Amino acid sequence: MEPTQKYSIKAFAAFVLVILTMSGSALAQKAAKSTKPPKPAAESPEPDPDKGLKPPSGPSFYIASIEGSKGMFSVLLGNGNTTVAGSFTERQIEVFEAVLVAAKEFAQTDEAVGKSAPITTRLMDQHEWSLFVDVSKVGDRSKLYVTLITPDGKLTAEAGEIVRGSKKEPSALLLKMLSQVQEAKTAAPRP
Repeated sequence: MEPTQKYSIKAFAAFVLVILTMSGSALAQKAAKSTKPPKPAAESPEPDPDKGLKPPSGPSFYIASIEGSKGMFSVLLGNGNTTVAGSFTERQIEVFEAVLVAAKEFAQTDEAVGKSAPITTRLMDQHEWSLFVDVSKVGDRSKLYVTLITPDGKLTAEAGEIVRGSKKEPSALLLKMLSQVQEAKTAAPRP
């Protein structure tokens, strides 16, 4: 080996040793600095309950066509605490719509009304039991309950109340459900 080559290997080894020593002390200093308590983060203000989105706190309903599956719909029913969801064919959705229409019409009649105790009537298709509506009538009020049955479970949710004979337009969840079912059918891609 030549003397200059020997010198450059020794110089290189010394240089590496110096670098390792310096990086070790830098790491030690960094570790010492990190033991200091972190600066308190600026606390975010509490959300204003009068602004922004609020999660549903009562009964809810959702329906939409399933993308990539022509003639299939996703339906979700919630009662404020739990939800149940399932996939349904276009034929089943047509039956659901018919049951909802019949329930709306029946709720607005004076047929099968209890005077002091409610009389409950169940409206459902004889072949499709996945969705049915119970209408409980007493006096001039019709209370509506929707039940959805899927492989994941069964759930009944209050769907509002209709006051018969009132000039005020009813705003029961059942009416919104009917509207959503009709909109979903219209918006679904046709085969």
